[in-house]
Amino acid sequence: MQLDVYNAVALRSAFGYSKNWVNLKFSDNYTDIPYWWDAAPRPNLTEVDLVREVDVAIVGSGYTGLHAALQTARAGRSTLVLEAKKAGQGCSSRNGGQVGTSFKPSFKSLARRFGSSKAIAMLQEGKNALQYIKEFIRDEQLDCDWTESGRLLGIHSQRAFRHQEKTHSEFPKEIAVEYHMVPNSELHSEIGSNIFYGGCVLPEHGALHPGKYHLETMNRVLQSGAMIADQCPVQSIERTSSGFRIFTARGNVDAKDVVLATNGYTENNFSWFANRIFPIGSFQIATEPLPSDTISQLIPNNRVISDTRLIGNYFRLSPDKTRLIFGGRVTFTEAASKSGVKELYRQMVRVYPQLENVQVAFSWVGYVAYTMKIVPNVGQHDGIYYSMGYCGSGISLSSYFGMKVGQKVLGKPEGQTGLDGMKFQSWPGIVRNSATLSATTNTLRVLERFL
Repeated sequence: MQLDVYNAVALRSAFGYSKNWVNLKFSDNYTDIPYWWDAAPRPNLTEVDLVREVDVAIVGSGYTGLHAALQTARAGRSTLVLEAKKAGQGCSSRNGGQVGTSFKPSFKSLARRFGSSKAIAMLQEGKNALQYIKEFIRDEQLDCDWTESGRLLGIHSQRAFRHQEKTHSEFPKEIAVEYHMVPNSELHSEIGSNIFYGGCVLPEHGALHPGKYHLETMNRVLQSGAMIADQCPVQSIERTSSGFRIFTARGNVDAKDVVLATNGYTENNFSWFANRIFPIGSFQIATEPLPSDTISQLIPNNRVISDTRLIGNYFRLSPDKTRLIFGGRVTFTEAASKSGVKELYRQMVRVYPQLENVQVAFSWVGYVAYTMKIVPNVGQHDGIYYSMGYCGSGISLSSYFGMKVGQKVLGKPEGQTGLDGMKFQSWPGIVRNSATLSATTNTLRVLERFL
């Protein structure tokens, strides 16, 4: 095994030899709320009287729920969105704002499990989702700092570089995506770091301000006539002769149709769904404002960046190009965002040693939902419509599949998706144990440095 400079740096980090090589610093105005809330604070919706009967009740006010509501409300169905906390307080205002087509498994992997035709249909939905969100932002004239900046996949080894090149070249032509490989000799044109062996640029990907995107979408939903009841947790849902009865902390609601759109925040009172998604904390930090010459060196082309490790990082510049926003998975046992800041700071400095003395201004965590098959699931269970399990690629996928679920409620044939009919598999209990997951993840972090 050849140990090159990239693996040497990774080895030092993986085995903890560098535990004290950085000194975490917080800015004077540090806060542990999402950076995105600074320009798009969570709304204080006027508390409305809870209606007792509607055509459609949607549980969850994130991207999925809002896009479903937009479909049903604009079609003339009385629509009520029920939210346990403030609207969009979950991962819809806590994500990194990176927008792509991504399904985690490759075409070859999906074809092996589901067959070529199904794999093509699934990956086509990823392309459709990216196109949908671009057109939605344009047609609705959303003020959400959208930019088609492209994505850089930072590739961590020579073997991984060959694998990425082969994976993209093997895509069937009907679902092929635009890409170009970046060898190590040219990598500094894309990133001011020596951590990666090479890169792959996906120019059709982009970025937005997730907090603004949520607020703008929510405003379109309210303008369509839908109602949003926030701070109204749903306790249970029962079938009735005419549909469903929804029991909430503020009273009961009868609905003909129900959509569950809770994704990574699905509570155990919906046990069938909760057993089928695994919420994983994704931590992020935002630096203090940086000098413009530093910013231009970090990400020269303003790409969104993610790396090819199983337990990798993702990062980008803030929409105003003054800060670095850096994310990753650092703990599986604690929910408080500050508990993961120190490790995430180390990971940031491992990528960008020049940021060792930079202060952290914001830190936060959001929960992304993973499924056993690492693909989203869309369908109905016991009459309840659902879409969830976006596996870390939720902005475009949740918007698109939320729209599709709304069409399904309306009985429209265009609500059909390439994911229809797929079994929604539950997670084994031992896998859902945080200690098991943490131990497995730490082992993978070490092993994949050499793959």
